Amino acid sequence: MKEERVIFGNTPVLDLSGLIPKHITNREQLNEWEAANILKAERKLLTQRRKLPFDTAFILKTHGFMFDDTWNWAGTFRKFDVNIGVPWHSIQEQVKLLTDDLLSWEMQNTFHAFGRSVRLHHRLVKIHPFVNGNGRHARLISDVYLYSRNEKPLEWPGYELIDNSKLRERYILALKDADAGDYLPLERFIRRFVPGKIRSRLLKTHIERA
Repeated sequence: MKEERVIFGNTPVLDLSGLIPKHITNREQLNEWEAANILKAERKLLTQRRKLPFDTAFILKTHGFMFDDTWNWAGTFRKFDVNIGVPWHSIQEQVKLLTDDLLSWEMQNTFHAFGRSVRLHHRLVKIHPFVNGNGRHARLISDVYLYSRNEKPLEWPGYELIDNSKLRERYILALKDADAGDYLPLERFIRRFVPGKIRSRLLKTHIERA
């Protein structure tokens, strides 16, 4: 690939051996191709409301839907360590712990669905289970979770959270706060992408609990 550049807070795409389309020669083309692949996944997952099982198999399947036309490793956990994320040999265990926690939060009615989706989002990013596409996967998973629980999916910005931008920098900083156990900055950051009426309801709930 020509003129590959490192994107802030993202895993550089260095090993292109699994790239399926052979015509891609730069990052812009790759972004466009992946966006089309992800749109296909969104149409599959966000058009029919049903309570989906958020287990390890579904986490893998969703990544597969998102990148099956792009990478031949789509839908499989990485098998090597990268500069962020848990060691590769503990990915399966950490994803299982996350899905068990999510089930427990639901059974005990811990947090609003939005709060659960934020924690699901963060934990997936922190685990970093895939070779690439982890942030986009975590955002879609959180959307699918909300949608399957009768909430509206978030209205995420486009490439601003993928490419270098001030918005992405704030996103990364909020994720780091969540790493330290403080979810408030991440909830505040993500709340701006919640559809209007639901955003107002969440803000009211937050004020009442403060």
